[in-house]
This record gives sequence, C-alpha cells and structure tokens, in this order.
Amino acid sequence: MARATWSGFLSFGLVSVPVGLYTATSDQTIHFNQLHKGTSNRIRYKKVDEETGEELSSDDIVNGYPLGGGEYIVVTREEMAGAAPGKSELIEIQDFVDLEEIDPIFFRQSYYLAPKGKGADRAYALLLEAMRETKKVGIATLVLRDKEHLVAVRPAEKVLMLETMYFEDEIRNPEEELDTLPPLGHANERELSIAKKLIDSLTDEWSPHRYKNTYRQRVEELIEEKRAGHAVVHGAEDRPKSNVIDLMSALQASIDRTTAKRPTRSAARSTATKGTSLKVSEHREKKGTDAMTKADLLERAAQLKLDVSAKMTKDELVRAVNNAKAPAKKSARRGS
Repeated sequence: MARATWSGFLSFGLVSVPVGLYTATSDQTIHFNQLHKGTSNRIRYKKVDEETGEELSSDDIVNGYPLGGGEYIVVTREEMAGAAPGKSELIEIQDFVDLEEIDPIFFRQSYYLAPKGKGADRAYALLLEAMRETKKVGIATLVLRDKEHLVAVRPAEKVLMLETMYFEDEIRNPEEELDTLPPLGHANERELSIAKKLIDSLTDEWSPHRYKNTYRQRVEELIEEKRAGHAVVHGAEDRPKSNVIDLMSALQASIDRTTAKRPTRSAARSTATKGTSLKVSEHREKKGTDAMTKADLLERAAQLKLDVSAKMTKDELVRAVNNAKAPAKKSARRGS
C-alpha cells in the first residue's frame, strides 16, 4: 500500500473529508552515479562549515534568511509551520472554476487525493460525483513541505486529483523575458490556410500509449552494448535546416508527405476494426532486424516464443530472431 505524502482534510462548505495525498507520477529517467575517473569510487558530498571545515549533521543545521553583510535571521522548522496556522492539515476549497479556464503553465505536479479513515468514503464519493457532473475544478491552498501551494482539485474517472500550481506572481511575463515576439494577426491568408490543413491532417485522438521515451530506450541500449563489451559507434545525424524562407513550399510538401503516409481517418478506423493495420515494429522488420529497436526485437521474440531476456544485447536479440526465422523459410521450401 502506498504511503501518503500528506494527510489532512478536504473541506468544501461545511463538509470536511479525511484524505491522504499520494504521488500520481514517477520519474523514469535513467540516473547515474558520479565516479572518480578511472576507478569505481563513488563521489560523495558533505555538508561542512565553510569557516572551520567541520562536517555537520542535520541536527546542527538551521535555516537562515540573508540580510546582507554576513547577517542572517535564523528560522526553525517549527516557526515556519507556525506561520501557516490552520492550513497545514486543511485543503479548503475556496472557489469552483472550469478546468479549461486554467492555463496549463500554472500546473506543477499531479497527486491522487484519496479518502482516508472510517466514514470518509460517502462524502468523498459525493464530492467526486458532483464535480464530475458539473465539470468543475476546486481551487484551494495547501502547505506541503513547509511551502504554501495553490492547488486545483479536479475529478478523474475514479478518484479526485490534486494539481499543485504556481501563484500568479511566479509566472514570468513573456514580453519581459523574451527579446522578440512575432507579430500576430498579419499572416498571409494562403499560407495560413495551408498551415491549418497541415494541422488538420496531423490531428488525431489523444492516445498516450503511442508516445514512447525513445531517448531512455537508446540510453538503455547504450548501457547494454557497453556491458557486453561492444564498441559504440555514434551516428552522424543531420540537424534540421531552417526552411522559413520558402515557407509555402515547405507547408505544401508537408501536406503531400502526410497525405501519402497517413490513411484518412475513416480508412484508419475501418483498418483498425479489421485488425489488418501493421505495427511500427513490423514496418521496421520489413527493413531488416538491424533497423528494429531493442523493444521491437523483444516483442518479435515473444511472438516467436523464443527464450530471450531483456538483459540480452541488441546484437544477441537480432541473431536469436534471425535464427528462429531461418528454419521456417527452409521448411517452407521443402514443402513446396
């Protein structure tokens, strides 16, 4: 069972519901340890007194607000908690708004907000259902890790979600931060029409499973290659060239390429229902197993019922798939 990051009460009107806050996302970034070059010795960081060089424990460290000239105001964790009385254990919804009215730039991080304790389910379910039917989002504040957050409580399919948000004064003004901004409202009508057609041709239903972290996959393959003792060859990938000068030609070429590559939406739906659409891995397989990614090779190996492991290198998987396919071709020739 997941452990709550925060526990308290969700309040709307005179109703208070005991709830717990649970992290809804996980970072899948591949992390590395820092080592002393030429050794396997880990690099460690120490907290030391800059004057004496003495290493300090957490109990010896306090927070100090700099006043300048080497002077500080020392503030303890207890004093910080006391600066927000009544808020540290309460999420009090102040307003309900439409979700589409909130610019996504305000959102920080997503959490699950679940009922906690005996008797919380009924009031929780009531609020969830009411918010789903009215399509509203609750705006409140929350003190989390000694910091006050603006938060949005929104209904998902089976649970309430809490999104921590930036306050208005934390959002930077693009006119103040950026050197140049493009003039709007002066687009060439013909170019605008073609650009809108290109957007329409690339428009599809949101389906998150179609998007994969290809960079992480390449890093995993790099690690496997090096662990197997293989040399790593870096491909020379051309950087995209600017084509803003011949914009009209670039737009039209994009339309032509997209139309040729993508079936119409109605054709795509009928193809999907017939179950004849090819997977990306199968397209790559037509170009040869060397063109397939490690994930594609593992998927193909599973289809061939091969005894392989994710710990195998890409070369080993290529050989396993090719060897499995070769006998099938021989038996087909003998039967003809």
